Amino acid sequence: MPDCHANGPWDLRAVPCDFCGSSAADVLLTGADRARGLPGQFNVVRCRTCDTVRTDPQPTPESLTEAYPESYASYRRSAHREGPPERWLRWALVNYRGYPLGSPAGTGWRMLLGPWASLRLKNRRNIEYLPYTGDGRLLDVGCGTGRYLMTMAAAGWQVEGVDLSPAAVRVCREAGLVVHHGTLPSVALEATSFDAVTLRATLEHVPSPLTTLRAARALLRPGGRLMIIVPNFGSLAVAWFGSACFGLGLPWHLTHFTPYTLTRFLDKAGFAVEALRQRARPTFTRHSYRWLAKETGKWRHRWLGRSRTLVGTFAAIGRLLGRGDDLVAIARRPEA
Repeated sequence: MPDCHANGPWDLRAVPCDFCGSSAADVLLTGADRARGLPGQFNVVRCRTCDTVRTDPQPTPESLTEAYPESYASYRRSAHREGPPERWLRWALVNYRGYPLGSPAGTGWRMLLGPWASLRLKNRRNIEYLPYTGDGRLLDVGCGTGRYLMTMAAAGWQVEGVDLSPAAVRVCREAGLVVHHGTLPSVALEATSFDAVTLRATLEHVPSPLTTLRAARALLRPGGRLMIIVPNFGSLAVAWFGSACFGLGLPWHLTHFTPYTLTRFLDKAGFAVEALRQRARPTFTRHSYRWLAKETGKWRHRWLGRSRTLVGTFAAIGRLLGRGDDLVAIARRPEA
């Protein structure tokens, strides 16, 4: 394994595979912190036993706080109250996902408009509206400044959040949201008290995804749902851009998931996977070209990153090939 040493703020530690415990791994690529330009080179390795991909060595949790300073833009944004879903989305949510936003339509209308509603609800953004179940209690882990919490509250959910950033927690609380400081499993929350738990762009950041998933399962009522959104290491963008791929997020992305490995983690944590979808994220391609332009100075990389058509086409091709930019998994805690 190449020497991957820490500079500046980084304190690195070698870690075994979180899924199987093996330390045997092959280096796939080595990359830098392109987002903030902090020094250091970081290996991405694949476990020889189970194929889980991880960053190794990894920054310690203490040094990773350098990647999330108080001045980080995402933590300085104000949380704004969201209005209810627009008319036709609201109709689809009421009739096909059980949302308490109005009275359901008649059977005939639901049958007639079913194909249209299915397409609408599979939209890249609307897929994050989980089916409404139970008392509608939802916990968003890694909630940032609460934009998703606001959206789901406006759709009828009783929402709470968890975030490791004191700045993000402060912004959420100032907006009237119930948000806990910390992460799973360290935050003290009542077992089996939520109908839905979401980890959006969160699971790749935690030192032990398996521990986090098991903690999420313990918080869910039997039959409750978990939603996970993570970058796809099997994406076309990773194959094309390599270490310059925006979705890699080095060094703060600690585990890099594929559809296969994410499904295995969910199975091992005691979940039944209901759906696993891939999305096109043109932003990933755009940022990757911008990073390449900064690194190489080549005009074509700048031009490609600015072309909405080419960036969107590249991302769409990846999704059509089954190599989309991110993964959206919906899993359920079994009743028994």
